[in-house]
Amino acid sequence: MNGLKKVLLRSVRPIHEKFRNQKTSVFLDVVNGASGLGSLLDVGGGPGVNGEFLSLYEKFSEVVVVNVQRQNLAPLTSVRIRELVADGRRLPFASGRFDWVFSNAVIEHVGPYEDQVRFANEVRRVAAKGYFVACPNKYFPIEPHTLLPFYQFLPKSVQRKVAPHSPGYLDRYEEINLLTAAQLQRLFPEADVRSLGFPLIGNSIVATYRRENASA
Repeated sequence: MNGLKKVLLRSVRPIHEKFRNQKTSVFLDVVNGASGLGSLLDVGGGPGVNGEFLSLYEKFSEVVVVNVQRQNLAPLTSVRIRELVADGRRLPFASGRFDWVFSNAVIEHVGPYEDQVRFANEVRRVAAKGYFVACPNKYFPIEPHTLLPFYQFLPKSVQRKVAPHSPGYLDRYEEINLLTAAQLQRLFPEADVRSLGFPLIGNSIVATYRRENASA
């Protein structure tokens, strides 16, 4: 990573942290009032830029984090975190195994829309009380992984040429399929879908759901 890219990424880190804290607050608003927060599954999760998601983990009696590669999160927090290597499109858990499911900026990485459907169905299946799923907003003009304007609308062939030269986090091409609010709503039909982040056009969209009997 060259020096200019490091400076740019360091400069946007406080913005990312601020918006991740906002997501944490929204999720806690959803679970507020439930009878004990119980168990949490974080699909594709981790501590965040500066550990901002660790404060979320601390509120649950059981935390399981699933990733396609082990993240070694245990030394980062006093909270007992169980890590599993698994595919979010095929979660190795019984239906309703966790009270709550949380997933931030993962669904755009799992593959084309058919795989996003599988991912969404798994989140909905294993969540007993509710869930929170966030994704970058496809209609926000700056693509968050490359920090390039309108990169998400370029043909895949052009993205492959551009990605290695982006000023953002990508240094090689990766398939990323951002979603619109309408698409996220179709994936999570019972959820409340809203935008977060920047005013006017939010840089993130989130699907939140709490079952009516979640407080029981």
